[in-house]
Amino acid sequence: MEQKLVKLLLRMRERVFFRAAQRTFAMIMPFALIGAFFQMFSKILLSRDSLFFNILNLSKVFPQIVFQIARFISGGVIFAIFGLFGVYAAYFMALYTARIYNKDSKLAGITAIIAVFLIRSPNLSMNNGFSAVDLQLLSIKRMFTTLFIGYLVGQVFRFLGQDHAIKRIEHVFDIKDRAFAAVKPVVASLFMAVVVASFIYVLQVKIFNSDLVTTIADKIITSNNLLINVPLVLLAIFLHWLGIGTPLELAMSGQNGGAATANFNYALTHGSSWNVPFKYLGSNLVQSYGTLSGAAFTVSLIIAILLLDRNKQNKLVAKASIFPALFGVFNGLWVAFPVYLNPLLVLPVLVIPLVNIVISSLAIALHLIPVSVYPVLAGTPGVLIPYIGTNGSWQALLMTIILVILDVYIIMPFYKINMNVQKRIAEIDVLQDSRVISFKGRKKIIKEELGNNEKTYAKNATK
Repeated sequence: MEQKLVKLLLRMRERVFFRAAQRTFAMIMPFALIGAFFQMFSKILLSRDSLFFNILNLSKVFPQIVFQIARFISGGVIFAIFGLFGVYAAYFMALYTARIYNKDSKLAGITAIIAVFLIRSPNLSMNNGFSAVDLQLLSIKRMFTTLFIGYLVGQVFRFLGQDHAIKRIEHVFDIKDRAFAAVKPVVASLFMAVVVASFIYVLQVKIFNSDLVTTIADKIITSNNLLINVPLVLLAIFLHWLGIGTPLELAMSGQNGGAATANFNYALTHGSSWNVPFKYLGSNLVQSYGTLSGAAFTVSLIIAILLLDRNKQNKLVAKASIFPALFGVFNGLWVAFPVYLNPLLVLPVLVIPLVNIVISSLAIALHLIPVSVYPVLAGTPGVLIPYIGTNGSWQALLMTIILVILDVYIIMPFYKINMNVQKRIAEIDVLQDSRVISFKGRKKIIKEELGNNEKTYAKNATK
């Protein structure tokens, strides 16, 4: 069974879309880590409703101008990295897609950027004849859309572009030849973008319906039915893994609603949250136990990397992501590792929150832990949210520790498979470089490697 799973994941991972996406994330990795630190800094020290801002009483330690400057700089860095993530994603996705087919990759990347700005959600408010740019499309929240645009542009260059060999030194005449050779795929790509943009504008079609994201998040927050919560949480997590919308983040941050207010009032009246009327409310389960405010999967992945992986780069990424992950800032690790669009990690991404929700719900039903109903300040470490949300219940803290340990054991076998597949991919890449083969030749090698070395491959995969 494990052998078949590894072979399936390897075949998926070798698809051009996934290969180009992983290379894109690898190139943006250092910026994502920097952006994660600024997000953490802003979340725990610059927000007035954050835990450390109030504990350290920072408003009286530093003058207001200091916070204004810090928020200005931090907000600028976060927007430049994650707010414009779609621009970088489209560029590098087109670049690496075209490069896989030995086409002019840089011009493909520039074409993809123009296509992204052409294809945007409609905005009827016109200013001097121009509609405003949809910044949501350019952010990490709509990453899949821009990645797909970059992939399509790369495919256009594949079929219409001329073969291009990278030269160490290019003269002006060489650059002009490249530019003229790329006219056909550039024009074709932009024509397609104009057609799609016109279709979107005339019919007022949104590239991704944000109302759907909000609906999913609201249903998770307000539902007290596990049969509804669990499937919706899995759907929200899967959409987040794809880079479509942010229902997961909305669900984790949402605490408003009549049911949540009723739980909070009951806890204040009775002095505890053991017998609140809505015990399985999604807003409580998802943030407090299911995802630990985003720390459940990321922290367990970091621990697995540090325990199992011998790759120095992976360990460096894990160490750099420890503090942001503890405070619920997980975009940095998800981009840098990467987790987004990584078919090798989609199963543990879904399994860990599912197990956490089921176990915590069972513990609540058996009256082993109280329900987390009290407000938690922003910037609270994810592993402490159940403890604070239950007003200092040691049972909730013990449950959190048990869940983190269990999550690490859940992710370990998946991560071992990930390491084996990555090793095989590296071997195939080396084989490709040594033979200097075409794309079709590479596919033939992959097929031969999977067939001729099946026994050896299975042996390595089960170690």
